[in-house]
Amino acid sequence: MFSVFRTWHNKKLNRERILALDLLRGTFLIVIVSTHIAWHPSLLTFVVGGGGLLFASAAEGFFTISGLLVGYLYGPRILKDTKKIFVKIWKRAALLYILATFFTLLYTAWAILEPNSVAYQNLYSRGQLRFFVDTLTLRYAFGWAEFLNRYAMFMLFAPFAVWLVAKGRAWIVALISLAVWFFLREVERFLPFAPWQLVFMFGIILGYYLPHIEEWFLNMSRQRQRNIFITICTVAGVTYILSMLLFVVAPLVLSAGDPILYFQNQLVPYFDKNHLAPARVAIGIVWFAALYMAYRRYEKQISHYTHGVLEVFGKQSLFVYCFHALLLFIIDIYFVPPLNSSIIANTLVTLLILAIIYFAAYYRGHATRIGKRLLSDRSSTEVI
Repeated sequence: MFSVFRTWHNKKLNRERILALDLLRGTFLIVIVSTHIAWHPSLLTFVVGGGGLLFASAAEGFFTISGLLVGYLYGPRILKDTKKIFVKIWKRAALLYILATFFTLLYTAWAILEPNSVAYQNLYSRGQLRFFVDTLTLRYAFGWAEFLNRYAMFMLFAPFAVWLVAKGRAWIVALISLAVWFFLREVERFLPFAPWQLVFMFGIILGYYLPHIEEWFLNMSRQRQRNIFITICTVAGVTYILSMLLFVVAPLVLSAGDPILYFQNQLVPYFDKNHLAPARVAIGIVWFAALYMAYRRYEKQISHYTHGVLEVFGKQSLFVYCFHALLLFIIDIYFVPPLNSSIIANTLVTLLILAIIYFAAYYRGHATRIGKRLLSDRSSTEVI
């Protein structure tokens, strides 16, 4: 029987964990990390991600899943334990804020101590007072930890959005989010938060209603499910291949002045990443829907054939992101790639870095689980 989704119990306050979301978030993180690595292009550039140059990127997917999980996990509980959920989300926001400002200050000081490094060339140059103000207000990030700034700000407003959605006022969240994106996405004072909040806030709405959406889909006939699945995946696949050919392959094989490259340059503004242009949002929706449906349908097979790698990246996402930022900053300073490094060399370096991050996350998670068991056993003994 063809079925993209399984049934869920919508009335449960504590919803079941969705394996596909961990796998998908792990995939997005691998693409993000491989895109940030200075050793490029590698074979991974042509297989996944396209070096962040495509119609849409893993970054939008990552923020969508982050918001989706907030809505999915906290939505059913926020009306019953309002204060507890608000405090819990704000504690997460505080942690993200501390990490974001700490890493920016750390990397800035580090770069100053290494004035001959590539990283030093990208230092903030608007004066010390402006530097500290922009850092503390999350408008400036240095290094590869910039996502933390946006995530911290979004989590500050997240409990209000979740509460409204749970009260049946999702339309208010949607209208406010759309208005902020439409009117402020190109206003410098509100960058990068105004454009990127769109995917996070709509992720919250999607996460809250996800069991209902899956149940609605399951109530369709199998043939209709199949048609929708095939159509979305086909559109996503064709547009993905087209963007890969235009933005990755064409610049490598064509000479300057070629009509295709001219067409590519004319197309770029319509898929602007910094301001999340409308066409980019539309393509991102299709790609995310196709990926979620495929991962949801084949989550067990994907988990089996990836041997838990995607799950480790997905479940340890905050650690992976922070650790990758630190690791890549060190590499950018001390291990600058040669000018003519080969694709094979770049691929090997990329895989090595991903392996280091994976094992660090795996053993960190393993140690955490052991610690929880020990604390659990200890507490049981003390109670007895």
